[in-house]
Amino acid sequence: MTGKAYSGHTRTNSEPFDFYKTPIKATLALLEREEFEGMIWEPASGDGAISTLLEAKYGKENVMSSDIQTADHVHGRKGVDFLKCNIPYPEVKCIITNPPYKLAQEFVEHALKHASRKVAMLLPLSFLESQRRYKLHKWAPLKAVYVFSRRIRCLKKSDPKELSKVKGTVFAWFVWDHYNQEDPTIGWISPEEVD
Repeated sequence: MTGKAYSGHTRTNSEPFDFYKTPIKATLALLEREEFEGMIWEPASGDGAISTLLEAKYGKENVMSSDIQTADHVHGRKGVDFLKCNIPYPEVKCIITNPPYKLAQEFVEHALKHASRKVAMLLPLSFLESQRRYKLHKWAPLKAVYVFSRRIRCLKKSDPKELSKVKGTVFAWFVWDHYNQEDPTIGWISPEEVD
């Protein structure tokens, strides 16, 4: 179910599974700033908005895609609930996704248990705040936060007519690295990169 980005929609009018297609340029901005190695898992793949770019850069044999949805458009394995995957995947070094908003913290915590190297998640910048997340930020090896200087707009499903309204929502790529020993850094993604 990636392909989605947080939209600020309420649960009553949001897409099923919080599916909002991740803009291509948003993922390219991450890949220009971070290198990933080994097996990469995209556990909320949706229609493959992120997965196809990872496959193009790192090879299909190095990218594992799955999604809880069972619809025809799903890229990779269908019907896989990431949060219930407790089978160890020792070969998974990195997890990259745009998780469902209402399960963002659960996705981050679960990903950090499964990825031996890096986790990258597209999240609202507000993910930095709250008492509940404070505990996460204290123990998790946050490496960098790449903030979008211009708000990105995400498609509902794959319909170009259905741009979601992300009023008041600023997004960022959050990157955790189990090998990171330094304080996290903040970087910016310029408006030109996502136009």
